[in-house]
Amino acid sequence: AELHFTLQSLYVQALSSLRTQVVGCGRSPPHKEKSPAAAASPECTPGETAARVAAIKEMQRSHAATCVARLELTSPPPRVLSVAAAYALSEKEAVALTLLVLQRSHRTALFSGCLGSDNFEADQALLPALLCDASSLELAAFYDEERPHIKEGIIHVDEDYSSRQTASLSFEACDAIVNGLRAEARPDSYRRPYLVPGSGGVEGEAAAARTRAEAKRVKLDRLRLKLSGTKLLMALDSL
Repeated sequence: AELHFTLQSLYVQALSSLRTQVVGCGRSPPHKEKSPAAAASPECTPGETAARVAAIKEMQRSHAATCVARLELTSPPPRVLSVAAAYALSEKEAVALTLLVLQRSHRTALFSGCLGSDNFEADQALLPALLCDASSLELAAFYDEERPHIKEGIIHVDEDYSSRQTASLSFEACDAIVNGLRAEARPDSYRRPYLVPGSGGVEGEAAAARTRAEAKRVKLDRLRLKLSGTKLLMALDSL
């Protein structure tokens, strides 16, 4: 999923660069194609940038086809898609939900750079529309306060003084989607268990293991309590 949004980010930025080269920006004249006799230059010409745009678009098509083939062979489906189906989200809304999950849980520097690129810093409200290829009306429908995923607190929507909306996934929903609700599949608690001095060896390791298992169980119980009554909980429990 990170690759999908990374390619979309690169495509949008390459398209923006091509537009600047062809149309010009401010007082800067449009770029011209290099003549065969011109000296080598590190700057891309419009033709070279257009070739890059086409190459990224082809990578997007290839990645989309690969994802479709992999999903057909995946059972049960990914948790984020099961949650999207439980809330009757459209295809683009499901993509937006996936983006919200990754905004909370991504770990790669490349994807982080795409989220904070120069083109998007001016208005973070535009980020989902650009990366999800969705219109403002489609996102407004996704953010509607009457939708179940909003009423249940799965997604939080903030609106500023100019009526621009930004959304974020609750930490509990993200935890459940990323780590699941099966105790054996969830990671250990981030807190290191307290070991009594002198309790090393086999007995100390066994005590530490019991402490980790108990911490995991308590955390999962609390998570279930916070998500009780939501369609997300029912969808993940059915997997």
